[in-house]
Amino acid sequence: MLYIINLIFSCLYLSQIKENKTSVFLIKIMPVILLWIFIVGGQFEIGADYENYKSFFSHPHRGTRFEPLFTWVSRIAYDCGFVGQGQFFIYALINVVVIFIASHKLGVKNWGIFYFLLITVSTFFNNQMNGIRQCTAVVFVYWAFVELYTKKFKGVSLVILAGGFHFSALICVLFAYIEKITTFLTKYPRILLIASCLISLIPADEYINQSLIGFLPEEVREETHYERMYANEESTSASTGIIYKLSKLLLLPLYLYSLRLLKFGNLSKKENLFFRFGILSYSFRCALLINNLIGRFSYYFWIPSIMPLYYLFVNLYRRGRYADMAIWMFYASFIYFIKVFMGTAEYKSSFIYFQ
Repeated sequence: MLYIINLIFSCLYLSQIKENKTSVFLIKIMPVILLWIFIVGGQFEIGADYENYKSFFSHPHRGTRFEPLFTWVSRIAYDCGFVGQGQFFIYALINVVVIFIASHKLGVKNWGIFYFLLITVSTFFNNQMNGIRQCTAVVFVYWAFVELYTKKFKGVSLVILAGGFHFSALICVLFAYIEKITTFLTKYPRILLIASCLISLIPADEYINQSLIGFLPEEVREETHYERMYANEESTSASTGIIYKLSKLLLLPLYLYSLRLLKFGNLSKKENLFFRFGILSYSFRCALLINNLIGRFSYYFWIPSIMPLYYLFVNLYRRGRYADMAIWMFYASFIYFIKVFMGTAEYKSSFIYFQ
């Protein structure tokens, strides 16, 4: 129920917020930020890694395999009195603030629509319950993607910072020339979308994982447990399931429909750039679902992948096509509501307030 309350309240509240400079904007949306922190920080036994993280947050000064920046932040939080469960609130705060800063810099104005898609389509909100390190890396990479178009040094610096929370983020340095990469790869967006969805259905064996892990520096392989988790037949056979893949591929018709915005020139130059990167992000998000290891890299495209749908819904709203917008928004989100009502995995409704 808290997930639905969050969605309804935050979307209605944010729909009243007008554009402002970042500091004022963050103050205006404080009720949404606090509700986000209240829910995510108050999680109880949600996700397979809950107990591992809680244990680490209670003893962060002991030896650890975790990335250096994550360890450093956790130790400072611990020294400031945030022990155990308290640190879930810290990382929830970091995530929500960075998301809103990056989105504000991107030029989002219709915040109710954006937040609706952030929760229901990107899946970030619920997935951060379990993948704490990588989800914190995800928000900094998202910010980096926004900055890389105009401030390459700042963008690359944010990617490196993200790597301090999860080593896998460092691969996003490849997007230093994001505009050229996006323009080239999205020259034929319809073909790209369809091809990426077909690629996701290709079965991947353990040899692919072993080959990819072999590219990692030895010190990184020692610090992470990718080899133990992914480079064997058992892990690849438990690869990203067909049901999970289909839940993402079902959005393909909506993305194809959104290409109308390119055809009819409904976007400004800046919007066109991020629309195309959103198409590329959704394509990567699908194509990388081959198995669990490769699928981990799809996380970095969760948030930017919603931008084509954001621009589509904003366009429908401005043209007064409210029925069309409502139908497509329901289509985009019904999988999310099914997961919430089923209450499994990261969608489990279990919080410390009710124990």
